[in-house]
Amino acid sequence: MTAPFRAWSKHKENRCTPDEIPAYWKTHDVLTFLADTGMYDVSLYQGLDTAEKEQVLQFKSDYFKKRFTVSRNLVKCILRHIPGTGDRADIVLSRARRRILVDGWQDIFMSLSYTGSCIAITVGKRKIGSDIERVRPLNIMKIRSSPLFDGSQCRNKKEASLQALHGWTLVEAYAKLRDRNPYPLLNSSGLLYNASFVSYCVDQQAILSLAYEGPPMKDTLLWIDPGVFSSGVKNTICPSSIFGGDTYVRS
Repeated sequence: MTAPFRAWSKHKENRCTPDEIPAYWKTHDVLTFLADTGMYDVSLYQGLDTAEKEQVLQFKSDYFKKRFTVSRNLVKCILRHIPGTGDRADIVLSRARRRILVDGWQDIFMSLSYTGSCIAITVGKRKIGSDIERVRPLNIMKIRSSPLFDGSQCRNKKEASLQALHGWTLVEAYAKLRDRNPYPLLNSSGLLYNASFVSYCVDQQAILSLAYEGPPMKDTLLWIDPGVFSSGVKNTICPSSIFGGDTYVRS
């Protein structure tokens, strides 16, 4: 089970501002935006609706509160700049079967994933699944022993761990595409043949994989500049790196 990496580095050519979203949406099927929880500012709480504010109160740690608040504000900012949606202030997001839905919009599909302080927001014209994982040793035997992974050709433990991590992003992305729990999928050696995948190696620090079905899609990976997006997401001005912190949480 493989999907060749596309090397990707954060540079000015793939930085995205809100005003550039319409052009990207016109020429691509899927857009993925990388952001960071370091963009958090207390004023972002006011960008949440009543249900979202109540949900924030259910989180026990500041990490999850900030991650939720930043991601929901960014999603709404991105959606407001997609052609055809209009400048809507009443964007309502809901969660069903492991994915984010945009109430009232049937032709926009989303997938969110997190690793450490990094947030990956994928928006597409077709159903999509995504997963991002920070590069680290992967010693979960349930994953390493899956028939989906074959580490026999790996030259060392580091290479085998990277292959297993890459494979796990494919399983997670596929599970989101199919609205499934990923762990049972580890037992099926031929499961992933009825989908297509795209994988990125992000600054040699993380692996991002997308799963989709149907004809080949045109996608792009962009990064959100906190200072630039502050005009679309109120008071989001804190500088951040894409990869900070060391909290690893399944999306």
